[in-house]
Amino acid sequence: MTGALPVTAVIVHYKTPDLLCRAVSSLRVFYPELPLLLIDNGSDDESRSVIAQLTGGGRPADRVIFNAANLHHGPGMDQAAREAATPYILYLDSDCEVLRGGFVEEMLARLEESPGNYAAGERVFMDRRGFDVPMSTPDALAYIRPVCMLLRRELYHTLPKFQLHGTPCLDNMAEAARRGYGLISYPAFTYVSHAGRGTAGRHGYGLGLRGKLNHILHKIGL
Repeated sequence: MTGALPVTAVIVHYKTPDLLCRAVSSLRVFYPELPLLLIDNGSDDESRSVIAQLTGGGRPADRVIFNAANLHHGPGMDQAAREAATPYILYLDSDCEVLRGGFVEEMLARLEESPGNYAAGERVFMDRRGFDVPMSTPDALAYIRPVCMLLRRELYHTLPKFQLHGTPCLDNMAEAARRGYGLISYPAFTYVSHAGRGTAGRHGYGLGLRGKLNHILHKIGL
């Protein structure tokens, strides 16, 4: 059944080949035929040789794009949305491990309930700077965590691009919500374990002074 799913899985990677191997191998246990697109963001370590092993023989990955430099996570996700050909994209963080199957089919069924349903996954609420807030907070923005997220590609191309940001989908999803597109809450973390900050913990977010300023302004309520 999985071979017929109109879904491309996408993993954006930067210099964490050990985590990438775990993510790919665990996905393949449950979805051996799902098309997989790897975006490598200019890794200059042993990642290329590891990826070569992942993409040889048993078809764990169908396509790899090696970027010359680190575009960072959000722009890499945007690149994948423009390269994939299927109607839906499953974004999976490189520091994830798939624990059991069935979630892709269930998220797909939820999105296909309405042509205006845009994304499904773990839903939280954020302020305009991209920090988690309670749902009851005035002007809170619904946000699907892209850690494990199924997205309708056609609608993506009508919205702001994913960007270099600690929450790369923020502007995209704020506009999606403004237009009335569905951001569907789905318990993805019951199927997928997320180590958290796998790449960022080793290499940072690449946000520089802008990221520090954004954090300070959030702390003082601006």
